Amino acid sequence: MPTVTRKTNVAASPDLVYDLISDPARMDEWWPRVLRVEDIAGKPGTERTRWTSVLGAESGRRLRLDYRCTGATRPVRYDWEHELEATPYAEHLTEQSFSIRIEPQGEGSEVTLTTVNTLRGSARLAGFTMKKGQKSLIDTALQALAGAFGEDGH
Repeated sequence: MPTVTRKTNVAASPDLVYDLISDPARMDEWWPRVLRVEDIAGKPGTERTRWTSVLGAESGRRLRLDYRCTGATRPVRYDWEHELEATPYAEHLTEQSFSIRIEPQGEGSEVTLTTVNTLRGSARLAGFTMKKGQKSLIDTALQALAGAFGEDGH
C-alpha cells in the first residue's frame, strides 16, 4: 500500500488555503495536469461533494476521473478519494485517497498532503514505482499550491 506524505509552508492563512484546496472548481490552479473540473455536485468545502477532473496525459489524451469528498473540517482538513468502481482503474487499485492537513505556521500555514494507494493483484508488484510517481505528484501539487499564494514552495 504505497502511502506518501509531504509538507510545505504556504504564505496564506489556513482559511485561505482551505478555500482553495476544498473548491473542486479551483483544482486547475494547483493540482497537476487538471485542465478543468466538471459535474460538481455539492457545496465546496463540505463532505460528499463530488466532481470530475479532466486531466491532460503526457500522451495528449484526456482522462476523466471522478472524486468525492470523504471528510472536511474547516480550516484544518480536507479528504477526498478517487471513485474507482466500474472504471478501468479498479483493475489495479482498490483505493486511492488524498488527505490535506492545514496548521497555522506563523503568519502562514503548514500544509501536509498524504496519498494512500492500495494496489490490487499483480499491480502490487509496482508499489515502488507507484510511490515514486505519487511523490512527484504531491511535490508538484504542493509547489503549485505555494505558488498560488506567491511562494515557490521551498
